[in-house]
Amino acid sequence: MSLQVMLLDVWGIVASILVGVLIYWFGGALATEYLALMFVFLICGTVVTVMGREKKEDMGIYEYGRSWQNVAANGIIPVTALILNSPAAYFGAVASIAADKFSSEIGALGGEPVFLGNFRKVKRGTSGAISGLGTVAGFLGAEIIAISIYLLFPGVRIRHALLLPFVGLLGSMCDSLAGILETRGFGNKATSNLAGAIGGAILGILLFALA
Repeated sequence: MSLQVMLLDVWGIVASILVGVLIYWFGGALATEYLALMFVFLICGTVVTVMGREKKEDMGIYEYGRSWQNVAANGIIPVTALILNSPAAYFGAVASIAADKFSSEIGALGGEPVFLGNFRKVKRGTSGAISGLGTVAGFLGAEIIAISIYLLFPGVRIRHALLLPFVGLLGSMCDSLAGILETRGFGNKATSNLAGAIGGAILGILLFALA
């Protein structure tokens, strides 16, 4: 948690504490497990953020001192899922934000990103772009969340855990699609993150309802 705090500004720290309290408050009998899953995301997110820090600083894309808007964008949908008593939405949202985090942070270190708006090659770190490395990294991030969910929540079936990484990856694509609008002056990184979390939550509900 201490590493993550270093990547937040003062209001970001306050917002992260509030999100944690809300997750625990609305988590019911599984509050500790829901909070533990969010900690898995925070720890892994911090690791991939500081990975290749010098290279990211040289490219001008290293993110630190994140604001409460960034925290809210990642936390509001998981909290809402718990308020609505929808574990599936919670799992899908967290898998999506993890996939996006891994995709953007690791993808920035290599590969040739393609902008989804016109499928042309762009520089690394461009919103609305994806790369092969970033896609694989995103799947890995969602896989870590899926494994954690399977271990923390005994009621989750193995087939759901196996499919959750795909939910996370597809949810993160919603973030990338929202990034197209971001580059055209509509929205920002926080709104793109929010779109990804919403996409993941919806896909999570569909997964647990249909699979």
